[in-house]
Amino acid sequence: MLRTMLLAVVVALAATAVSAATVTTNGGPLTGATENGIDVYRGIPYAAPPVGALRWQPPQQPAPLWTTPRDATAFGPICPQHPTEGMLVRANLPQSEDCLTLNVWTPPGATNLPVMVWIHGGGFTQGTSSLPLFNGAALAHRGVVLVSFNYRVGRLGFFPHPALSDANFGLLDQIAALKWVQRNIAAFGGDPRNVTIFGESAGGVSVEMLMTSPLAKGLFAKAISESGGLFGSTAKIADARKGALDFAAKLNAKDLATLRAINADDILKADDGDDGPVIDGRVLLEDPRDAFAAGHQLAIPFLAGSNSNEGAMLETNTEWVTKPFSNRIADIRKTLYGNDPDPLFGQHLFADRFMAGPADQLARAASAHARTYVYNFGFLNARAHIRNETGVPHGGEMVFIFGFGTFAAFAPPQDTGMSDTMQRYWTNFAKTGDPNGDNLPPWPKFEGPHPRTLVIDDTPHAVSDFRKPQFDLVRTVKGGE
Repeated sequence: MLRTMLLAVVVALAATAVSAATVTTNGGPLTGATENGIDVYRGIPYAAPPVGALRWQPPQQPAPLWTTPRDATAFGPICPQHPTEGMLVRANLPQSEDCLTLNVWTPPGATNLPVMVWIHGGGFTQGTSSLPLFNGAALAHRGVVLVSFNYRVGRLGFFPHPALSDANFGLLDQIAALKWVQRNIAAFGGDPRNVTIFGESAGGVSVEMLMTSPLAKGLFAKAISESGGLFGSTAKIADARKGALDFAAKLNAKDLATLRAINADDILKADDGDDGPVIDGRVLLEDPRDAFAAGHQLAIPFLAGSNSNEGAMLETNTEWVTKPFSNRIADIRKTLYGNDPDPLFGQHLFADRFMAGPADQLARAASAHARTYVYNFGFLNARAHIRNETGVPHGGEMVFIFGFGTFAAFAPPQDTGMSDTMQRYWTNFAKTGDPNGDNLPPWPKFEGPHPRTLVIDDTPHAVSDFRKPQFDLVRTVKGGE
């Protein structure tokens, strides 16, 4: 069986790939490849390499421009990072600070199609758009143009040093990529007026942050956040300065010139992982949670949700999750969690406190201003049943959205059927702002005093006030504290 699967992959990879139509962007002409009926353009620079004097600067226009067709058949390198996530470690992709590239999948001859822009996760410290999982072909086959991109992560992406005028370089990269889409996507058959951003984990958090950023206004029309809890307080830049100065001191760098001359590998070695967006008064004016509560976010169609066992990533390390409730833990376990044993109790509490609960709270705020939909993904695939898993872990929905690729022929019908359902929900939303469509289980709007969440399991169904007692409990504790 394994030999047959590997042979299928080799055959798929060796399938005739012809040059795609040359597309002219504001940087110059590009030649991609037509793969399995979709035109693909990879490794397109959307900003100048952030190296030398441009390290820790906002993204600049690519220079020099090119006049002869540029080969766009290979992904660019990933941004410097120390990968710990399994897919990234196994992929072992080349790294470079010259990493600000994007990728486009589009049906040949497309015109005025909806655009979906994927923002990868990774805790703002790792990740890339070029993982095989994020192949955009399946979504493009459903009548959208799919865009993905890299952005700076870790200390190279988020650095609130007092000598710098900016701090959120990774978010500024995301905004620059969206501006590139506005300028260029029509050449690929996309409609710049109908752009949906979607992301998972830190990508989902990015979606929510971009919804509150004045610099992103007008760059997208709809938003999807997958497991983007926004569960912790976003630091103010003044409070984050000390960490940046401590980081510079660790490298014996007393000025920016010295910092910019340090090898990227040494930057990574010194990085303690305490990186991420800050409230800087330019990209982010306030904590995004407060922005949603006050109605300051973009009033656009919003779809958000999480998976049924986000806490599985913790394995047995759950004591810090339950600590704020230590004086009533037995009662909470009994009345709200069905006497779940450890570590399952802590895992489920984590999901409510840091993923599903925040998604519910943001959606309640968003629903007062625009059409909003909420999901909880609990469909267990064939492998999960074999392993007796109790729920869907963090990131477990992504393969159903992007599809099984070359392994689709070997996936059981129930798994490919769920992938079909998820892809139709997501692309319907991108097209119209409403995930509903023919022969799909109905997905009600999240609205009113008893909003309904779509529980996506073997038989997707809507539930009023989904896990409200648990969410009321976790809201008594300040999110990330």
